[in-house]
Order: sequence, then structure tokens, then C-alpha cells
Amino acid sequence: MVSTFQPTTPSAAVEGLPQVFDPAEAAGVEAVVLFDLSGREPGQWTVVIKDNECRVLTGRTIEPTVTLTMDSDLWLAIARGEKSGRDAFMNGEYQVTGDVAFMMRFGKIFPVR
Repeated sequence: MVSTFQPTTPSAAVEGLPQVFDPAEAAGVEAVVLFDLSGREPGQWTVVIKDNECRVLTGRTIEPTVTLTMDSDLWLAIARGEKSGRDAFMNGEYQVTGDVAFMMRFGKIFPVR
């Protein structure tokens, strides 16, 4: 799958996740992902994955099963496919708390490359 997902802001990168959401890869997944971004464009967004659907809510609206804490520019680079999320995590560039195992599927559920 070739993605044309090229957000220009960190908030657009979170809010646009439903555009690249792959329901087949999300079969059977129920997760609430909290994006907690700092830096140039700070904010919190809640991504709900349930019943093969994805929706994004502004703020921390539901208790998350996993929280991603990172700089907003790092998230934008990951979302644009300019940086590997896995490599950034392994290098300690962002933190994951909660269901870390879910993150193994994140790139397949939201393919950006």
C-alpha cells in the first residue's frame, strides 16, 4: 500500500490517522492510544480502535491502554515516514507506557509508508 499521507503539522498527523487505518490489520483489536505531545505543538489526543474502526478525539477523554509521550516534531517525522518509530523508541527518543505489546502492531494498523 502506497500512502499519500503527508501531514504538515503534528496535530494533523494524529487527526489524520483514520486516513491510513487498516481495518483488516485491526481485526479483534480494542485499544485506546493517548498521544501526549510536547514541544512546538503540544497537546493530547485519544485514538480509539474498536470494532475495526478508528476515531480520534481531542484531549485525554478515555483511560488509555497505551500512552505515547514524545516531542511533537518527532511524531510528525514518524507519521510522515521520515523516521522509524521502532528505531526512535529503541533509541529512547519517546516513551511508551501501558500495553507495550500493542505497539508491535501499530505500524501495521497505521501504515504510513
